[in-house]
Amino acid sequence: MVYHLTDRVVLITGSSAGLGAALAHAFAAEGCHIILNHSSPTESSVSRASATESELKSAYPDRKFGIIQANCAVESENVKLISDAIALSKSWGNAGRIDGVIANAGWTRFSAISDLDAVKWSDFENCFAVNVQSPFVLLREVRETMNRNADGGFFLMTSSVAGEHPAGSSLAYCVSKAANLHLMRCLAAHQGPKIRVNAVKPGVLATEWGLKFGRDKLDAIIDSTVLKTETTLENCALIYVMLAKNDSVTGEAINIDGGQWI
Repeated sequence: MVYHLTDRVVLITGSSAGLGAALAHAFAAEGCHIILNHSSPTESSVSRASATESELKSAYPDRKFGIIQANCAVESENVKLISDAIALSKSWGNAGRIDGVIANAGWTRFSAISDLDAVKWSDFENCFAVNVQSPFVLLREVRETMNRNADGGFFLMTSSVAGEHPAGSSLAYCVSKAANLHLMRCLAAHQGPKIRVNAVKPGVLATEWGLKFGRDKLDAIIDSTVLKTETTLENCALIYVMLAKNDSVTGEAINIDGGQWI
């Protein structure tokens, strides 16, 4: 069956810009009400989130949108993010319903994977806090709400091809994304039948984050793919929408990398 997205309430972490903002647009286009999240109370972070919300309100005037600031590296802020999202949903007249969560926030610090001296202890702490522990806490806190929904809900995780291959922005990032993928499978295996848990594994995207590799490196990666084309944010977002709609899929991780890692 198709899980229809019209009037669903979806929380997307790390959604002030980049892939998260593209996901907000894609799910709003399907009829969802969107709760945006950004990590920092700084003026620049608030401004970017507000700009994304304004774009969404202009493009989809019949949807509801809101913003919640929360640092996904901190357990208590993940807990509060879910409680605040439930309260926002109630204020919209949706009885506190949360139908979907997309754990998209991520953390890395760029360093050569081969250079062990470049890796800091704190890199592992930060990568695991945001890339592994945050999704765990988010699902732990939202599961009661989702299980009350007549048709459950979906929990999607932004993982990475780096979780299965020794390549990416840093050693700590690769290892944390491997843990992220196993977390997804553990959650999927034990949180059904009403909650579906899946992951998407993008290759390098031309976001602010991806551009830190440098244009030459990005072009070399594109040239190494089967399709010889850059993965767009819009195409990436379509995979998330497909996984949200298909209520026969759980415990899966889908590559979107132009065939780089066949």
